[in-house]
Amino acid sequence: LTIAPASLTVAADAKSKVYGAVDPALTYQITAGALVGSDSLSGSLTRVSGETIGDYAINQGSLTAGTNYSLTFNLTNLTITPASLTVAADAKSKVYGAVDPALTYQITAGALVGSDSLSGSLTRVSGETVGSYAIGQGTLTPGTNYSLTFNSTNLTITPASLTVAADAKSK
Repeated sequence: LTIAPASLTVAADAKSKVYGAVDPALTYQITAGALVGSDSLSGSLTRVSGETIGDYAINQGSLTAGTNYSLTFNLTNLTITPASLTVAADAKSKVYGAVDPALTYQITAGALVGSDSLSGSLTRVSGETVGSYAIGQGTLTPGTNYSLTFNSTNLTITPASLTVAADAKSK
C-alpha cells in the first residue's frame, strides 16, 4: 500500500501599508484541498525586502503542512503606498522696495519618515508693486514616497512710508 501526499493549495492574502508604517501580519488561506484531522500549517510567510513605495512579493517562507502534503503556494504582493503629507506656506509681507523675505513653510498634516526631508524651494508670483502675490510650491518636494498637498498663501507688499517736508521760503 502506497500513501501519496495529499494536495494542498495555499494562497497569500494581498496586503498593503502606507510608507513608513509597520508591516501588517502576512496571512494566507487554504484555497484547495484540506488538512486532515488535527494537522495544521506551521511556519510563516516572508516578503521581498524593501520599504519604498511599490509592490513586494509575499513568499511561502517557512510555511509547511509537513511531509504528508504536497503544498502549492500562490504568492501575491504587499503594496506600499505613498504617505500623505500636507505643507502650508507661511504668509509673508514686505514694504515696497525692500528685499523679499525668505519663503518658509510648515508641515501641517502627516510627518516625514526617519531621515527623510523636504528639498527644493517655494516661489512666488512676480511683481514688486503694492499688492498680494501668491506663494507657490515651486520645486519643494518630499520625494516619491509621499503624496504632497500644498496650501498656498500670499506675500503682501505694503506701501513704503514717505515723509515730505516743505522747504521754508520767504519773500
